[in-house]
Amino acid sequence: MRFRPLPDIPIQVGDALPFTVFDRTGKALLVKGNVIDSDLMLVRLQERGMVEDGVGSLRQEVGRPDEPRPRIVEERQTVRLRDAQEELTLIHRDLQAGTAQDATARVSALAVQLRDAYEQDPDQAMGLLQLEATDHRLSRRLMHAAVLTQVLALPSGLPADHRLSLMCAALTFDVALAPMSEQLAAQTTPLSEAQWRAIQSHTLESVDLLQRCGVNDPIWLEAVRDHHERVDGTGYPRGLRGETVSIEARILGIVDIYSAMIRPRAYRDAQPSRVALRDIFLERGQRIDERLAMMFIKELGVYPPGTMVKLANGEIAVAVRRTTDGAHPQLRCVIGRDGAPLAYPQIRDSRNPETAISEIVSASQYRSGLGSLNVLWARGATAG
Repeated sequence: MRFRPLPDIPIQVGDALPFTVFDRTGKALLVKGNVIDSDLMLVRLQERGMVEDGVGSLRQEVGRPDEPRPRIVEERQTVRLRDAQEELTLIHRDLQAGTAQDATARVSALAVQLRDAYEQDPDQAMGLLQLEATDHRLSRRLMHAAVLTQVLALPSGLPADHRLSLMCAALTFDVALAPMSEQLAAQTTPLSEAQWRAIQSHTLESVDLLQRCGVNDPIWLEAVRDHHERVDGTGYPRGLRGETVSIEARILGIVDIYSAMIRPRAYRDAQPSRVALRDIFLERGQRIDERLAMMFIKELGVYPPGTMVKLANGEIAVAVRRTTDGAHPQLRCVIGRDGAPLAYPQIRDSRNPETAISEIVSASQYRSGLGSLNVLWARGATAG
């Protein structure tokens, strides 16, 4: 039996399939006549589906007139984030070259896009970027940082315009390091004297790059300049103390520490989120604002959305939603105890001893078996 990729699908939830859809191994995903009962199922079919050679297009089989493919919000989220990453990389390049005279508008547009994604579904926005923490590109890390700022900015009661300025700062706070970010991530030797000087001066140089391209928002610029200041006066570039460091810069400093620690470097593995949060806890009230540190830990929980975990029964799951009890997130099992990826993520109860979380695992180890990440947050996941 020979197969070919699933043809264009002008079909929606509630429709019955006119023919059987297989995966790439020839295993039936959904038999002819079965109803597509969720967005999750539709995304999986579009992603993995194959049909026998000789089967006509689904459009012809269903007999529908030409119409656009149904809009699946969850599937569009990753596309939007990918486009945002590409745009941010271009913005960083133009800032470096001094040609981004529309920098304020371009960065603000990205910040609005990420803000809207967070407000639509905070757990999905954080989870998608947490799962991509194996990607060491600067643009991806700063997008994650921008989303994470909202974890503190909203409960801190920052006005909407301040929150947006803070997100803009998060998208640009390391722009002066952009040319050397790849090298630093891959480097296993100690920093050279020139690299050390570049790191120590990058906050002021980032501000300079932004100002030369027309950015004049004082909240944005101050957060970029002071995100390495520490409340005990040990930070740089000015050695500020306590509340002389703006709340926006204090938030950005915490987010910077966390987002850097959970990403791998050539000389170390990525740190599990709970290790990064533990280090923030240990620094509270010393180098890091105690109230903000405790708020950040409480808001993220022990297993932030996007954390991959191994269960007591040997399955691999993803924490997809926070709960009031931060130690027991909502889970979706993605890899069975036999090591094979599941066709559809299945709900798991982390309070059940059999499916309790036994350890955090590296997303890079299992990422290839996940397929589309959006299905983890789509409606219709099943209990199994």
